Amino acid sequence: QQPQIQLGDGQITTSGKVIMGHDTHFQSQMRTGDAILATPTAPSSSKSTGIAQPQEEMRILTMILSDNSASISTPFTYDLRYPTSYSYICKPRDVQAERQRKQQQHHLEKEEDQKVAFGTYYGNESKNEVVYREKTEHGSYRIRRERMTEGANFDRGDLLNIRTKKKSDKYC
Repeated sequence: QQPQIQLGDGQITTSGKVIMGHDTHFQSQMRTGDAILATPTAPSSSKSTGIAQPQEEMRILTMILSDNSASISTPFTYDLRYPTSYSYICKPRDVQAERQRKQQQHHLEKEEDQKVAFGTYYGNESKNEVVYREKTEHGSYRIRRERMTEGANFDRGDLLNIRTKKKSDKYC
């Protein structure tokens, strides 16, 4: 399907790369990577009789902060000082690939959170190993690893219960 120009809700003003919306719905209408079209006009002090009519310019949305605040790739030739109507073109998307990327990212973040939560005590990937600290005869601590029964799967609560039984672990 061909990208189509759609009229945006409300009006916008700009200052450099920042877009301020007035009665706009950026978050529900557009996404990062979409193009926004507006017609900047030269300030009245710089207008001269020989300059052609203002032309519509296109910029790419780099960030959408809220329904009335966004950022564009490069500033318009002239800032839109007064509320101005705008249009936008949605970037063509591969929804299935985006969904798959999002799921992979979520899985990686969840796995990373799990590792961070366990820290030093995170066992190997099969989770059949308990790791705890043990006090040495010199007053320092060493990390001990114990293999658990095959197929046992521990969550953080189970791991903490096992570690609390090892009374020399300074973090329990």
